[in-house]
Amino acid sequence: MSEARLPLSLDWEDWFHLCCPPFDNADALDHFEDRLERATELALQLCSDIGAKGTWFCLADQAKRHPALLRRIVSNGHRLGLHGLTHQRAFAQDRASFRQSLVEGKALIEDLSGARVLGFRAPEWSLRNNASEYWQELPGLGFTFDSSRAPLKVLGDPSWPRRPFRLASDLWELPPPVLGLGPLTVPLWGWSMRVLPKFLLTAELDALQAEDSGTPLVLHPWELDEDQPLLPKASWGHRFAHRAGLRGYGSRLRKLWSGLNLVPLESWIEAQEIAEAAESALVLREAHS
Repeated sequence: MSEARLPLSLDWEDWFHLCCPPFDNADALDHFEDRLERATELALQLCSDIGAKGTWFCLADQAKRHPALLRRIVSNGHRLGLHGLTHQRAFAQDRASFRQSLVEGKALIEDLSGARVLGFRAPEWSLRNNASEYWQELPGLGFTFDSSRAPLKVLGDPSWPRRPFRLASDLWELPPPVLGLGPLTVPLWGWSMRVLPKFLLTAELDALQAEDSGTPLVLHPWELDEDQPLLPKASWGHRFAHRAGLRGYGSRLRKLWSGLNLVPLESWIEAQEIAEAAESALVLREAHS
């Protein structure tokens, strides 16, 4: 049996990166305060304190603004994935434009960091609606896994699998964890990780790790930046999801995640593939014995 672990993912974006106007306008980076360096340092310190390594899904436009910060993430032993050329939803692009954004974003992050990019996560889990088949572009461009399909209403489809599976022979899908059943299902990240009772979260996290479930935990580094400005002109729903439980979240995570074996998504996949290869070899030996 493989060692129990939980994949950890971080969406490397700034505090204002919502997928709605004015936050997703082309000039948004020039109109909102740049707080990514502070948030990144807080996230790196959290990971160091609890001995965690993760996969950081990075926005290429932020990588251009902060190349040294991108390399600092890598130097701390983390892996890099692509979160998009910008924070535009996948289904807001036609397929050709989406493919081009993958090509440009992957190349840019690899060039700036010197690290390979094998994974992708669409902003706001947006490989859905008219973009539900866009994942087919990934394998041919050098991606080996995706983490864009949330088994949840609004952000995805509740009928989608809750555990990792292969979308294709050469492409893994690692969905984020959810908690509950039916209409009571909630994401096990963001606002719910910040406000639900600790005993409930601890029990679920321990169970996921014991199962070696492969469902990646999700953190936005800006969630650790308690002094960030209020979102201007945001809806009540966006304000709640963005700010509920923000105060003291770093301390909460140190307690919730302490003792968990948090690894990059790539490490979990590598362990799975090694186990699969060993099992296949055993089956072959038994068949010829």
